[in-house]
Amino acid sequence: MSGFDVAGLGLRASGSNGKEARQTLGQEDFLTLLVTQLRNQDPLNPLDNETFVAQLAQFSTVSGITEMGATLGRLEALASGGQRASAPNWIGREVTGPDDQKGRVASVGIGEDGALSLTLEDGSSLPLSSVTSLA
Repeated sequence: MSGFDVAGLGLRASGSNGKEARQTLGQEDFLTLLVTQLRNQDPLNPLDNETFVAQLAQFSTVSGITEMGATLGRLEALASGGQRASAPNWIGREVTGPDDQKGRVASVGIGEDGALSLTLEDGSSLPLSSVTSLA
């Protein structure tokens, strides 16, 4: 059985059932370790304020890195074509949206968030995510 030691924590992660072990600790793991540390600290010698604030700053950093990774993933999907590549396929198609809004797609726009917005021939706009049927 292969695994790795998490330095200074006495934890060992290992693969099971032929699956690879996770090689990094995530945000949830960090929070679990912090709460466990607080529960098991010596009441006569509690964690000093500077150490506690430093750990909270580390938690905030981990959270920020996680959010940044998710944002970069969305940007990568946009840059690699994703919805942009399918945009021309919507032009001229009949679509139906919420409240039975129907029409032929005249043009396609891409919003700041990268989502496609369909402009119908009657001038109304319909987010691609709200299309209920396509003809």
